[in-house]
This record gives sequence, C-alpha cells and structure tokens, in this order.
Amino acid sequence: MSAYDFKNQNTTLVHICCSVDSHHFLTELLERYPHKNFCGFFYNPNIHPFEEYEMRLSDVKRSCEMLGIPLIVGEYHCKEWLEGSKGLECEPEKGERCGFCFDFRLRKSAEVAHKIHCVEFTSTLLASPLKAQEELFSRGEKIAQEAHVSFLAIDVRSKGGTKIQGERAKSAKLYRQNYCGCLYALKQQREKSQKIPFELFSTLNIPKEARNLPALRLRNFKRRTELERENQDYKIVRHKVQCYRLLKGLLTCKGEVIPSFICNHSFLSRVTKSHIDFWNRGVGYADKEGILLLEFESFAEFLGVKDFWELLREGLSDEIQLALRYKLYPKGFLASPIVIVEQKLQEFCLEIVAQVQEEILEDFIPLTSSQESL
Repeated sequence: MSAYDFKNQNTTLVHICCSVDSHHFLTELLERYPHKNFCGFFYNPNIHPFEEYEMRLSDVKRSCEMLGIPLIVGEYHCKEWLEGSKGLECEPEKGERCGFCFDFRLRKSAEVAHKIHCVEFTSTLLASPLKAQEELFSRGEKIAQEAHVSFLAIDVRSKGGTKIQGERAKSAKLYRQNYCGCLYALKQQREKSQKIPFELFSTLNIPKEARNLPALRLRNFKRRTELERENQDYKIVRHKVQCYRLLKGLLTCKGEVIPSFICNHSFLSRVTKSHIDFWNRGVGYADKEGILLLEFESFAEFLGVKDFWELLREGLSDEIQLALRYKLYPKGFLASPIVIVEQKLQEFCLEIVAQVQEEILEDFIPLTSSQESL
C-alpha cells in the first residue's frame, strides 16, 4: 500500500465487496462526481473458502480495469475475522454478525483511507439490495469520525438503481455469486435448501483446481479471460450440473486398509463385503452391487497417470472419470461403484459415503459472426 499516496488529489477510497456491486457503484460515482478521483480497496476476509475469495477478487480486478479505477488489494485476514465472529455463528442474515462484519471491513477501509491521504471513503456494500442501507450510513459515519476522515453516503439503489445494477452486471458479463460470502451464512442458506455447502467441501479424487465449487468456477472463468484476450465475442451459459462429492471411502482386505481410488458417481447404501468372481483385462467383477475393481497398470495409459501414487495425490478430472465409465460400459451410464487398486484383490470390504446434488455452473460459448448477427 506504500506505493499509493493521494495527498492533494481529492481521492475517495471505495471499499469493494464484489464486482456486481462495485461495477454499478463505481459507474455511478464516476457519473455523479466527475471532479473526484476514486481508488478501489478490496478487503473481504469474510469470504470463504479462499478459492471463492480469489474468484471474486479476479472479477473485481477485471471490472476496475474496465472502468479505469486503480485497485488496492488488502490482506486476507481470515483468522482475525473468524476470531472476531466467535459467538455470532448462529446469527441470522442482517443480524449482529453482519454488523460486526461491516465494522471489520469499514474500519480497515477508513484506516487505509487516512494512511494514503484520501479525503473520504465509502463502500460498495451500499449497492447491495440485501444490506440495510441506513445501518451502513450510520456505521460508516461513526467509523469515519474515529479515523478522522469523511464518509460518502450515497444512495445508488433508489429510482430503479437496483434494476440498472443488474443490467450493468449482465452487460459486463460479471460473476454473480450466490451467497454473501461467509461460511455461516452459506451454511444457513444451504440448510434451508436442504443441501450440503459444497463450496466448503474439497474432494481428493479430482484435481486441485476443481476440488470445490469456487475452485471449479475460477477455472471455468479463465475461459472468459482467454476469449476476451482473443477479442472473441461469447455468451455466458448457466448449466445445471449433478455434482458428486465423495465424503468417505474405505477399502479393506482382512482388516488391512488398501490404498484405493474411488471414482466419481460410485455409491453404496451400506458397508459391503464381497469377493471378485473373476478378473478380465484388468477388471475385477465382484459378486455384489456391480462393484468393479480396476488394476491400475491396465488403465494407466488411458488415465494419463504415470504411477498409482500420483493418481492418489493428484486425482482425475471429471471428464476422464466419465470417459472411464463409458469405456467400461458404452451402452449407457454405468452406475456401478468403480475402485482403482494397485494390485489385484479377491476378498474385500468396501464403504462409500457420497452425496450428489444439483449445482449451477457457468460456461462460455464463443460466437461465430453469423451467430452474433442473430
């Protein structure tokens, strides 16, 4: 932050929470205050997990570049935020936890504004229709007085502002998150929908860049960056996807744990003892639940993995795991549990605990010149 000093430059520091709010908020500031200068400040230790934080930061950087706004990135003080929110975990949305969270971020924003000689500060939280605007005005004013700076209280929601915000977000093709940011609100929201917060679950049987939903989105949005660098027009498509998460997997033989890789879309209703009827071309056919054991060496080339332990460390992409199911049974979707082992087994006990639920994921479709004219 030492590189920034806005002394005598009439600069307002704008705390930024997300691109959807900031794109609208900053656009309004630029239009309403042409005599002022603005600098963004991304400070959101409340956002969990870290991959979601990275996703939102990436989108904010893109938005600020589009608007010509310099951006300061604050530290990810996750530990401090979690310690400060102890005892507020069960508070409802817009309750005391949200008040703590507002103050936590606004105080840091005021501190930075004072340090780099901004004349005032404000926050894009004011643009969110899910936040209490008057409460933010009050908290912002109080914190500004304590930090010896001014607070810019601006209403960008009324007179159709919220509708305009949505239109601007769509036009700029921004990432639209589906929860405020903190793990407590996410958990409450998911429980209300009778779902597991997959955002907070990382599974080891797929690669690191796609092990939880935010990581997967971050990877997918890189395609948007590629298309824009190529000046290729595109559309954002939101797909409904059945996401699988392996919560527990255990293969044993005579009481000994056997290292194994359990493939996506493998399910068992209970712990199952079984044995292999016969092996054929590296596939062991069990006598119960359609279970298939695969000898690693026979499938290493297809999987594109050098050795068995690399498979356990790095995981396999969803695409390869689905292709493996099709390879084993090209007549339809194979629902059998599939377990990859280093060496052949005969007797075994298998436990699988897994969850599958519908999620919305973004994809980016490049357009041809003929499509663009439709």
